[in-house]
Amino acid sequence: MSDKKFYLTTAIAYLNGSPHMGHALEIIQADCLARFYRLIDDDLVFQTGSDEHGVKIYTTAQEKGIDTQEFIDKYYEEFIHLYNTLNISYDRYCRTTSELHEKGVIKFWKAMQKNGDLEKAQYQGMYCVGCESFKTESELENGRCPFHLNRELIKVEEENYFFKLTRYKEKLLDIYENDIIEIIPRRRKAEIVGILKSELTDISFSRLKTKMPWGFEVPGDEEHVIYVWADALANYITNIGYEYDEHEFNSIWPADIHLIGKDIVKFHAIYWPAMLLSAGIPLFKKLFVHGFITIEGSKIGKSLGNAVDPLVLIKEYGVDPFRYYILKNIPSYDDGSFVEDDLVETYNTSLADDLGNLLLRVLTFLIKDFDHKIPKFISAEEIDQEFIDKFNFVSELKESMDNFQINKVLNRVWEFIKDTNKYINEVEPWVLRKDENKNERYRSVLHILTDAIRVISIYISPFMPSIADKIKDIINYQDECSFKNIDFDPNLSGKVGNKVVLFPKIELKKADPMQIFDFKIGKIIDVHFHPESSKIYVLTVDVGGEERTICAKIAKDYTQEDLMNNTYPVLVNIKSRSILGIESEGMLLGAKDPQTKRTIIAEIKGVAGEQLYIGDLEPKPRVVSGKKFNKTKMKVKKNKIRIRDKYLKSKKKYVQIDLPDGIRIN
Repeated sequence: MSDKKFYLTTAIAYLNGSPHMGHALEIIQADCLARFYRLIDDDLVFQTGSDEHGVKIYTTAQEKGIDTQEFIDKYYEEFIHLYNTLNISYDRYCRTTSELHEKGVIKFWKAMQKNGDLEKAQYQGMYCVGCESFKTESELENGRCPFHLNRELIKVEEENYFFKLTRYKEKLLDIYENDIIEIIPRRRKAEIVGILKSELTDISFSRLKTKMPWGFEVPGDEEHVIYVWADALANYITNIGYEYDEHEFNSIWPADIHLIGKDIVKFHAIYWPAMLLSAGIPLFKKLFVHGFITIEGSKIGKSLGNAVDPLVLIKEYGVDPFRYYILKNIPSYDDGSFVEDDLVETYNTSLADDLGNLLLRVLTFLIKDFDHKIPKFISAEEIDQEFIDKFNFVSELKESMDNFQINKVLNRVWEFIKDTNKYINEVEPWVLRKDENKNERYRSVLHILTDAIRVISIYISPFMPSIADKIKDIINYQDECSFKNIDFDPNLSGKVGNKVVLFPKIELKKADPMQIFDFKIGKIIDVHFHPESSKIYVLTVDVGGEERTICAKIAKDYTQEDLMNNTYPVLVNIKSRSILGIESEGMLLGAKDPQTKRTIIAEIKGVAGEQLYIGDLEPKPRVVSGKKFNKTKMKVKKNKIRIRDKYLKSKKKYVQIDLPDGIRIN
C-alpha cells in the first residue's frame, strides 16, 4: 500500500504589502479543497507560504528606511493574522527567506546546473517590476504589461545566469498534448500550448548583487543572486524534505494540485515543469487556475483605490458567511465581482432562511416534545425513504471538486438543504405531533431530520468549518467528520442543545453616495516637471505602503521645495488617466483663488496613508470617474472643504484650504 500523501499548494503571497481580497479568495479556495479531500480520508498536506525576495520588496524597504527583514516580517504577521482569522487549515508554511528553503534552492540550482541548463550570458529586455519578470512583445498591451497597466516597463541590460528553457519546448508540448499535467480550466491549457508553439526564450534566473542584493547567492558566484522564479517556485519542494529527508519528500511529492491565479499560469505551466525536468524531479499532477476577484465590477488593486480589507468585512459579517459568499458567488474559473449588498442578500436568504431556519425548526420540535432528546428511529414510509436516499451524493461532489468547480459543489450541497426544508413541508411534523396515532411516525420523522442536519454539518464543513462545528455541538455529534459517515444513521442518539440563531438577519443599509470616495493623506516624496509641459508637476506621493504618480497642473503656483515632504489630502480611488503620456493615479484637491488667479491646494498634517472621512461616514470605495467627481458639490466654507452638510477631515483634524467661502473644489 502506498504511503503517498495528497499534496495541495497555493501560490505564495508576495510580501510587499498588506493582504487584500485577492489573497483571501485563493487561500479560502485552497482551504475548501483541503478540507473536502480530508473528508474523503486522504492523508493530506496543505502548504502555503510567502515569497520574501525580489526588487519590489528590497527597493520599497530601502525607500522607507526600514531594514528589509523587518519590512517583510510586518507583512508576514499580517498574512498569518488573516489566515488564522479565516480559519485556514494549512499544514505547512514556507518562508522563502528561511534557511531550510535556502538549502533546498541551492540543491535545486546545482541539479539544473549539473544538467547543463544554467549559463551566464548578456541580456537586454523589458522588465515588469510588478510581475518580477521580463516581457516579450506578444505579452504586452500597448507596450505595457496587461496585469500592471499603470506601471512602465524598465529596460534592463546586464549579465545574468539563464535557464535554457528552449531545450524543453518539445517535451512541454508533449506533456500538455497528452495531459501528463492537467490544467483546469481547459482553456488555460490552450493558452499554454499556444505560447509553446509561438515563441519561447531562455529566462533570466539571477541578478547582479550590486543591483539586487536581497536574495541567495548563486553557488560559486558571489556576484550574483538567485532570482525570483528560480527561488520562489522551489518552495513547493524545499519545505517537504527535498534537501533534508528523502523519505518524507517521496511520500509527499509530486503535488496533486497547485492552485494559482491566472496571472502566473505561464510561470507554473512552462517554467516550473521545465525546471523539474532539468533537475530530474517528477512532475506535479494538476494546475487549478482561478480568476480575479473584482470590486463592484472593477479589477481590484491598491493602485485603483479599491483594495478592500477582508478583515473589515469579516468583522462586519462573520468569518463563515464571508467564506460562504466568496466560494458561492465567485466562479472558480473566471473573474467574479464582490458586491457587499449581494453578500447581505446571500446571507439573509441562503444562510439565515435556508440553513439557520432549518436548524431552528427541527430544534423547536426536539426541545418542545422530546426534552432535547433525539427520538429513536422506528420505520420509514416511502416519502421518508426517498428523502433518505438523497443523503449520499459524495461521488457527485468529488467529480465536481476534481474539476475545480467549488461553487458547483456548494450549490449541490445547498440543494440538499432545500430538499430537507421541502421534506419538512411535505411530512408536516406539526400535524403529526397532534395525532396520538402518529406518535411513532412523528418520532421517526424527527430522527430523520436530526440526522439530515448531522449530514449537512459534514457537507458544509469545507465551506463553513466554524458553523459546521457549532451545528455538531448543538446536536451533540461526537463522531469523526468524514464522508464515511454520510449515510443515514438509524442509531443516532443523544441530547441536543438549546435553540440558537446561527445567522441573525442583517438589515440592508442604504449607503450614502458620498461613501464611494476614498480620501487619504499623501506625502509628496518627489517632484519633477512633466517632460511635455512646464506647467505640470509629476508628483510621487506616498499614500501609505504604496506610491502613486500624480500629475498636477500647479507648477506656476508652487515651487518644488514648497511641495516636497509635505502632506495633502488625496483622492486615491479616482480612475487613473493618461496626462500627456504619463499615467496619473490620484488627485490633489484644489481650486483657483478668484482674486489672485493662483491655484490653491488643500492641506492637512498627518501620516501618509491616514484615512480621511466625509463627516462620520465610513468609506466604502469603488473606482470613481472624473465625471462622477465633478458632479459632486465640494465647496469651501470657513477654510474647510464642505461636501453637502459634512466636512472632509481626519479623526482629529479638518482639511484646510485658504480660499473664500463658496469656491468650488475641483
